Amino acid sequence: MPAFPPFQPRPIDPSGRPEALALAKEAGLHGVYLRNDLIVGSGEAIGLYGKDRLLGCLWFGVRGNLVVIEGEPLDPVRVADAAQSARWPWRIALGPGPSLDAMAQRLSGPPLVLRDQIYYGCSPAEAAFLSGRDDARLAGRADRDRLVDAGLDLNHRDLSIRPDRVDRRWMRDAVSARIADGTSLVLGPEGEFHCKLDFGSRGEAGLVIEGVYTFPEARGRGYASALVAAAAASGRGPVACLHVNAANAPARRAYERAGLRPEKTLRLLLSN
Repeated sequence: MPAFPPFQPRPIDPSGRPEALALAKEAGLHGVYLRNDLIVGSGEAIGLYGKDRLLGCLWFGVRGNLVVIEGEPLDPVRVADAAQSARWPWRIALGPGPSLDAMAQRLSGPPLVLRDQIYYGCSPAEAAFLSGRDDARLAGRADRDRLVDAGLDLNHRDLSIRPDRVDRRWMRDAVSARIADGTSLVLGPEGEFHCKLDFGSRGEAGLVIEGVYTFPEARGRGYASALVAAAAASGRGPVACLHVNAANAPARRAYERAGLRPEKTLRLLLSN
């Protein structure tokens, strides 16, 4: 058995944010979400403290997401214990493979998803100059129904969440909120766009892109590459990043055409 460093979990208070920010920065693209939220003081974070320094962090977002960051490999069982004992609920988690595997073993049944994800990223200057990139626009009210359809199909195809398990009123409210705060970008005519993506986080650390989706009849035409390139070039942060199923070769090619490059592989866990 490897000798893991001991740690104790406890909340990160304001005085501990500088050390947590440094840890998140060292994590690279995986730490952008955490850094943005630590800077503005939102979300909830549990520090995994060693004898004299911070060894890791569990960040719980407001939408049920959990980001696990380890400055060095930690005991997966103890990391799973810390996540389970925290008072904040989560549904989807991203982090080092061994710790996510240990968390999956704590679930009441088989996870909906447990797979490798690859982080991609680039600076605004590195985004590709693709035809159609300048046609990207923020989603408007006329796009709401099509955004709902895109979200339902994406959840089904990518995360194995059947449409009949999703509260459509909740989905419509979530889409309406994204339209209102300007965090959904689309490519195509109003109400009939071809491709969409969402901004999962924006801030000083960078832009996190989520929910890239192209309707089946529009695939193979470069829309996803153009839209991701437009988001990456938008200057909403010093870096734009996303993570994608390691087995999704078409999506990976699209992101590479947009100018993004792979950085690291992590594990994604979606609870049952």
